[in-house]
Amino acid sequence: YVPIDYPSNYYERKVPYWYLKFPAEPIGSDGWSGFWPDPLLPPEPFDLKANTTQPVWIEVTVPEGVSAGDYTGQIKIYNGDTVMKQLPWEVHVWNFTLPEMNSFGALYDYRSVHRTPESEKELVRKDISGNDLRNMYLSFMAKHRISSGEINPVPKVKYTDGLVTIDFKEYDKAAEFYFDGLKNPFAYLPTSIFYPFGWAFPPSEKFGEKPYPGEDPYEEADRSKLRPEYKKAYQLVLKTFWDHLKEKGWAGRYILYLSDEPHEADNNNAKSNDIRIQMKALCDMIHEVDREIPVYVSTWWYRPEWEGYIDIWGLGFNGEGDYGHYVTAEDMQQITRSGGRIWYTTDGNFCTETPYLALERLLPWFGYKYGAEAYEFWGVNWLTYNPYKYGWHSYIFESQAPGEESWKRYPNGDGFIIYPGKPIGEDGLIGSIRLKQVREGAEDYEYLSMLGNLIKKADPSNPALTATRQALQQALDI
Repeated sequence: YVPIDYPSNYYERKVPYWYLKFPAEPIGSDGWSGFWPDPLLPPEPFDLKANTTQPVWIEVTVPEGVSAGDYTGQIKIYNGDTVMKQLPWEVHVWNFTLPEMNSFGALYDYRSVHRTPESEKELVRKDISGNDLRNMYLSFMAKHRISSGEINPVPKVKYTDGLVTIDFKEYDKAAEFYFDGLKNPFAYLPTSIFYPFGWAFPPSEKFGEKPYPGEDPYEEADRSKLRPEYKKAYQLVLKTFWDHLKEKGWAGRYILYLSDEPHEADNNNAKSNDIRIQMKALCDMIHEVDREIPVYVSTWWYRPEWEGYIDIWGLGFNGEGDYGHYVTAEDMQQITRSGGRIWYTTDGNFCTETPYLALERLLPWFGYKYGAEAYEFWGVNWLTYNPYKYGWHSYIFESQAPGEESWKRYPNGDGFIIYPGKPIGEDGLIGSIRLKQVREGAEDYEYLSMLGNLIKKADPSNPALTATRQALQQALDI
């Protein structure tokens, strides 16, 4: 169990750094203060004190090729060497196997830098290289049907006098491990190279070129007109990278993450208008390289004027966007009718103290029902404290727009669903109840997808077809 001092929300203080910072706004979670179960400790003997209750999580792995049928066993509870109680249990193995590669993507950013007093290696293991540590995380994630989206190490790009040089050797090895070894369905084009802007900021400099004349934040610039030198550099590097991915046969699994939560809410706000305009200019810049490069933006809600510019819309899955905007079924239908694709964006929703953890389990079901291909979440291992001692985050200094700064405390458990093993004496990684629910949801999608595909391929005269269609519809009508 981990302690929670105050129910989750985004808590913000605009005060000097030396002020005591504490939550003062309304709570945003249906949880409460107290101890909450989350990390799942490794299986090993433990002593149970008198008059206490200790839940145990039992996980069953069924290897491929195991015969279908019922398998039975016993759970034995000892007092010393004496068996006090035996509990029978049964596992039913079905006569089909889930695919190795997910049909639905669940992307959780791997955060290579923790914000804890301890370094990442000290929280996990001191005797491990950065690449090995990352691969350990990626392998652990793949076992739970999630991926990072990012492939590392990112190749170094040299752009000089209109010439592009990229050494793909190590990147290709990592991509082969990511796609072929771990069977991950999607990846981002390296965000450290191609991600232009987030929130209310102008585009960042790329390859030594500024996006607009003048100085950041380019308040006098026409946001619809990127500097020709900026466009040339970005497009040449992107084309070089994209051509390489096409040659390797990987291009169809990549997306270009253009912007995270672009602040565009008030039509009468000049800064919001800047964001709307620069979004179109950046999308055009990318599509001029190749219209097949899919542009992804976590917009949270549908914005008609960006139709045809954004290829993959990151929508708020629970209906609510921001600033009074909501996502409707009609919005999603309009996106798909116009040739767009749908992902879900999910920041701040996977809190430690959320009872029943329904969102983790339901997201893929939402995806199958409404035609979304994936969802993305901003962190799998982002820590600001030792998570076993403090189940909440520290306040971090943050800016979401030029000239706007504040201290912000993120929701409890936000940004991580995997625990480091070092603080409890383990060399490896520690899963969580939230992580297991994420995998359950991913497997739910595969059940629905397999059943749907069987229906599509079935002989119309098959007597089981009607009942099968009814079963699938019943699952979707819950």
